Amino acid sequence: MGNTTGDFGQHDRNPISRSGMMTEAETPAGTITTAQAARLLMLSDERVRQLTKSGYVPTLAQGRYNLVAVVQGYIRFLKDDARQSSRTAADNRVRDARAAEIERRMAREDRDLIMLDEAMAAYDFAVGLFLASISGLPARMTRNASERRRLEAICDGERQRLADRFAEGASALRSGEAAVDADDEDDT
Repeated sequence: MGNTTGDFGQHDRNPISRSGMMTEAETPAGTITTAQAARLLMLSDERVRQLTKSGYVPTLAQGRYNLVAVVQGYIRFLKDDARQSSRTAADNRVRDARAAEIERRMAREDRDLIMLDEAMAAYDFAVGLFLASISGLPARMTRNASERRRLEAICDGERQRLADRFAEGASALRSGEAAVDADDEDDT
């Protein structure tokens, strides 16, 4: 029964206060209030209620929690959150890769980007025309046989030098390396 002496400074033996609610001092062992759970987990009271609503922290009664269940529920929430963050990061990487693939496909369709095989075919065609043109120069320049042989020797040397440089350029295109600049070569 309640306190009949009229002394309101003393608590009744019954853990229910005169207002019908348990006070923090009257909370049974192993049981904590929302405010105590919030302080324990370094969260707001509202965040504790959100975790309860999400099913991570079970309640014993309105605003009452088992201490162990609160800690375990919060740990479960943190593990789920970390797992979801990891999954989200993986999803972002996949989404970024798909976006990059779409951008490449659109660039190819807009002809801003061409396939390596197409680039190499165009490169080989232009190089072939250029080298063939150099080979025909001596015959176009003179009818004198000795002068033509002298010019052919010069053109053959130049054609070989250019063929070597073009081969380096083609190799750089295939491997994705930076092409050799014309400024890097000494003029001879």
